[in-house]
Amino acid sequence: MSTYQTSTKTQQALIEATGQLAAEHGFNAISTRGIAQLADENIGSIHYHFGGKNKLFEAVILSVAQRWQDNPLEAALAGIDMTTPVGQAQAISRIVSREIVLLFNKEVPSWHNRVIFKVMQYPNPLQNTFRSMVLERENELISGLFKTIDPAMDDETAQLHFFLLITPLIFHADYQNIILEKLGRVEYSPQYLQRLVDTCTMQTLLFFNLPTSHNEKSHDSE
Repeated sequence: MSTYQTSTKTQQALIEATGQLAAEHGFNAISTRGIAQLADENIGSIHYHFGGKNKLFEAVILSVAQRWQDNPLEAALAGIDMTTPVGQAQAISRIVSREIVLLFNKEVPSWHNRVIFKVMQYPNPLQNTFRSMVLERENELISGLFKTIDPAMDDETAQLHFFLLITPLIFHADYQNIILEKLGRVEYSPQYLQRLVDTCTMQTLLFFNLPTSHNEKSHDSE
C-alpha cells in the first residue's frame, strides 16, 4: 500500500472513530486518547494528519456536510419554473424528497445524523461550519420560495414555513431510535419514508392552495 493510501486510510479511521464517539457523547466529552484507541491509531497521528483535535473535529463536520455539498438544492430545483403554482408545488415536493434521501441514505454511516444533532444543540465553531456549508444557503432558497409563493410574506413568516416543512424530517433523523422502537422496526421502511415525504409535502401544498395533482414521487433512498 502506498504512503498516500496509508495516510488516507488513517485519516478516515480517525474521522470515523471521532464521529462515532461524538454521536454518542458529544464533541466536548471525547479525548484524543479515546479517538486513537477506537481508530486503532496512535495519538500522535491526530496531530500529524489534522494538526490537533479541533481540526479533526472540523474534518468530521466537513465529512458530514459533504452530502449536501455534493447534492446541492439548486440542482434538485433546476428546470422548475417557480413563478407558477405548478412549479412551486414541484419545488416543494423535490425539497422534501431530496432531504429524505440525504438524511436516510443507507450508505452513509449511522453516526452522521447524530453528529449534526449534537452540534446544533448550542452555539460553537462546529455549528458555524455546518451552518455556513449547509443551512444558510438552504434556508435562503427555501424561504425565498415561500416569499415567491406569497410576495406579501415577511421574513419571519417565511422562516416559520421553512421550519414547518423541514423539522419533521430532521426529527425523524434525530430521534430515529425512539421512533423506530415505537414502530417496532430496526429501520424506516421505504413505504414509511414515502408517507413522510407525502405528508410533509401535502400539508404545505394545501396551506398555500397549490396544485396537489403533480404527484412527484421521487424518494430513492434505497
